[in-house]
Amino acid sequence: MTSPALTAALRRVDAVFGGMTAPADGCLRCYGAEELALLAVPRTPLGDDLARRFFHKEPGHFGDHPAVLRRVLPEFLHHLADGRFSGMGYAPAGLGRVRWQEWPAEQAGAIAGFLDVWWRETLADPAPAYGVGAVWELCVEIHRSFAPVHDVWAAAPRGGTADRHLADWVAYRIEDLLNDDSSVLPWYMDLDGVLLPELQAWLVEHAPARLAAHPDPLLARKVALLALGQEERWPAYSGLIASAG
Repeated sequence: MTSPALTAALRRVDAVFGGMTAPADGCLRCYGAEELALLAVPRTPLGDDLARRFFHKEPGHFGDHPAVLRRVLPEFLHHLADGRFSGMGYAPAGLGRVRWQEWPAEQAGAIAGFLDVWWRETLADPAPAYGVGAVWELCVEIHRSFAPVHDVWAAAPRGGTADRHLADWVAYRIEDLLNDDSSVLPWYMDLDGVLLPELQAWLVEHAPARLAAHPDPLLARKVALLALGQEERWPAYSGLIASAG
């Protein structure tokens, strides 16, 4: 069941974006003319599958990609919030490809408000509908920044559900992080090679104190190795493993 806070965030999205339309102009190899025609009809349901396909499609497939996203947003975000979206992370997110933060303030505020509530509630839920890693990826990709997502994680009370989710995510990804593998990041976000070091530095600063309850007693010390360069990191890692017997 959707929480009151998430329901309010969705109502705000509906109020801002509901009734918007987009030109019935798009790739006829990917969509039928009757599917594209729905974009020009306000509030006509698209259905989960078509809303998802419009949301993820590469911008060049439409004459006005931002307008398509505005048209799709209310239905797609309801789909997402209800836990019905089975394709999380399978393709780049449309909102990560437009400068939605530069849209009118009420539009940008509605999107940011939904993401904030959805992320906070995911961290607070012991068994969220989607894995925390998948929600983290989508939120980071849409924001094109760690700050709005990581600030919430860093401010969460110590010893709570958010810590358990962080520990599980770190345990799953620690080998990739130690290998400087950019696959830990959302789609094509680190082409300049600056975001992975930013993520590693954030983990070194914030994660170790929150990992104390994890079953792997070495996990916090493995995270600390992310502060080292590769030449120092792997000898230190081998020594850490050897010392654990």
